[in-house]
Amino acid sequence: MTQKKKALCITWLGTAGFLIESGHDGILIDPYVSRAGMLRVFLGLPLRPDQPAIDKWLVRLETKIHAVIVSHSHFDHCLDAPYFALKTNALLMGSKSTLNVGRGVGLDEKYLKEAEIGRDIHIGPFTLKFIESAHGPAFLGKVPYPGKIDQPLTGPHPARDYKLGETYSILIRHPSGAILHHGSAGFINGMYEGITSDMALLGIGGRENTQTYLENVALKLNAKIVVPIHYDNFFVSLDKKMKYLPGVDFREFLATAGKYRNIFELKVLSIGEKWSCNSLISDELVKSNPNRHPGESRGP
Repeated sequence: MTQKKKALCITWLGTAGFLIESGHDGILIDPYVSRAGMLRVFLGLPLRPDQPAIDKWLVRLETKIHAVIVSHSHFDHCLDAPYFALKTNALLMGSKSTLNVGRGVGLDEKYLKEAEIGRDIHIGPFTLKFIESAHGPAFLGKVPYPGKIDQPLTGPHPARDYKLGETYSILIRHPSGAILHHGSAGFINGMYEGITSDMALLGIGGRENTQTYLENVALKLNAKIVVPIHYDNFFVSLDKKMKYLPGVDFREFLATAGKYRNIFELKVLSIGEKWSCNSLISDELVKSNPNRHPGESRGP
């Protein structure tokens, strides 16, 4: 008897945060639920994780977290991540800068794993791969808070101390399909050469030309589904109605992406919505190449 595949599901936590789960196994990427206010951030006041909000989301997500992955070390990606790892005995994975944030909150070294670009990492039913990427020019045409975090970040710190570090996209492969998390709206020319993904979780805040961006990310990946992310105003509490990030121009993104409706489907999620994506690989594709592993390189 053929064993039934466990459903592959995604849940958007707002900003670039996602839970990707299969059965009772899950990974978190860029979880940020504390949502520090804009005034606190721009006045340079210390940021503190909202522990009750983190606990509330862990109860809501109801799955075993094996790893918490950080795409870069800005506060809206990295502030909460070490606490999610600490509370779930999960690995914290990311750049040296991200690991220094983890050290600052007391994570044991055995729970810290530095990203290695291009290497397959097997975690539960998932195979992960870090891909070198670039941050978009999110603030006044510049990348905010450049640099690296060279020492453990202990105690509350202002947003400026959560320096960028390295920037990654993360390819997640699963028997049901491949998901690419592209959390920041920059890209490196040719970064997806030889890589495919059934779904792209596409950060759109701070992007430049939308068409060029889609051509170099979603279309290069041959994505069948594109999920826009990182367009919500992450200075607004998750307990309040979602607002758009200033300057994101969500309507323009939808209009431009809509021109490619014959190539990919656009899926807009609500924050906290759990969506099953268990049939990312079409039957025709499996029949034409039954040995294909989701996300592998194109070619014969």
